Amino acid sequence: MTPPTTGNDLLVAGGHLLRLDGSLERADVWIEDGAIVAVGVGLKPGPGAQTLDASSMLIAPGLINAHMHSGENFNPGVYENLPLDLWFVRSHQVTRDEPPSREAIYVRTLLGAMLMLRSGTTTAVDFLYEAPQITLETLEPVVAAYRDAGMRATILLGVADLPYMSSLPLTDDAAAGAAALEAPPPTCEQIMTLARAAVDRFHEPGGMIGIGLGPSAPQRCSPELMEQTMALARERKLVWQTHVLETRTQVLTARERHDGHSFVEVLDERGLLGERATLVHTVWLTDRDIEIMRSTGTAAVHCLLSNLRLGDGVARLPALLRAGVRVALGTDGRGCMETLDMLELARMTALMHKVRGGDYTQWPTATQALRMATRDASPCAGHGEHLGRIEPGARGDLILMPRDAPAFTPLHHGARQLVYGASAGDVHTVLVDGRVVVAEGRALGIDHQWLMARVERYAAEALAGERGADADVLEQLVGEAYAWADEQPLELDAYLRR
Repeated sequence: MTPPTTGNDLLVAGGHLLRLDGSLERADVWIEDGAIVAVGVGLKPGPGAQTLDASSMLIAPGLINAHMHSGENFNPGVYENLPLDLWFVRSHQVTRDEPPSREAIYVRTLLGAMLMLRSGTTTAVDFLYEAPQITLETLEPVVAAYRDAGMRATILLGVADLPYMSSLPLTDDAAAGAAALEAPPPTCEQIMTLARAAVDRFHEPGGMIGIGLGPSAPQRCSPELMEQTMALARERKLVWQTHVLETRTQVLTARERHDGHSFVEVLDERGLLGERATLVHTVWLTDRDIEIMRSTGTAAVHCLLSNLRLGDGVARLPALLRAGVRVALGTDGRGCMETLDMLELARMTALMHKVRGGDYTQWPTATQALRMATRDASPCAGHGEHLGRIEPGARGDLILMPRDAPAFTPLHHGARQLVYGASAGDVHTVLVDGRVVVAEGRALGIDHQWLMARVERYAAEALAGERGADADVLEQLVGEAYAWADEQPLELDAYLRR
């Protein structure tokens, strides 16, 4: 199958369309100006359009990674058995006072884009941290890398105006002393000035590149920053995400600082929840938290594999789904989920929660996992209902896999066999906005040899910011706070106990 090389007016002819009920439907998909305009049999391409023969292919919607961090793309295999509180000190380079070079940032981003595209992810929500802070100059190569790769990306400005150490249950003196070892965070005013400039310069509503707001977490941002980022998100119709209740430590921190209330309750009281908001991780939720999310229409991103890797616990996904909360899936960064592989994540999401036992008719299904990795994630990426589906009005983001691949032979239920049996190696062709960006498993817009050589060149330089005496001191203090939190009584339990 020879892929078209130019344009995004395309007839994808004769493929086996995967429906969420597991069935396959032989149909053509007509894409015009990047959008699906017709799905049916015997469609005829317009003048100048190209045709992609998909008669031997199974066609599924492009996958959506609703939460990842491209800043960690150089970090696979660096950490093991570090809980989040300690891992953050290293991975997010809180003592670094100079950013990486432009080319290092570009290469870092392109590496993750290649991994995601080759495994069938067509859209990424990149919660971008940059040490010591994001600037237009450090943001530009991130945008350039996604554009060059041909990948759809919503880039969230991952920001905080409080030192990381002040977010932990330390004494005031210890927190102040530890914070002095960090690079100083930007002010709320500086962050908002940057955010407006970034949106004006890079944001394409409904397009390939989106800019959104990512206040890091309620405990790491001032109330003013949380409120002002949400105000801008509502004004400009931007994605707004924040990390919430990922760890046991965060439950205790919230209750200590807010008269026994959780961060979900605090965000709701401040008017920061609703359809514009997405809460990431949500591992340690109470029934009250879930009800608030349901009643306000607030979405969640489930990051199962990174939560397992960092010892966070296991989120109450079945309870969220029963309540009717919209849930998307996110890999998190390569520092805690090396592959960025959404097929792997969907499989483990469908499997892991079955071990809870109970009513087996309520166990998450492969179809639900696939929905969370496609259509249910589209609003979390800022694209309404236009991604993650194969129907007129949706964008032309598709993945094609050989119909005769072992995972689909014999074929009984397409969605189950995709989720439980297929792998990144089965992804043959990927379309984003009607353009072929992966053919025969190769990312067309990326020079693999060039990229690998530069990854080797820049990775050591980038990781140098994670080491040093100051980071060692901070890690010791954080370890003490973690040990204290682990001993405190708590009626919630997201851990798997012996």
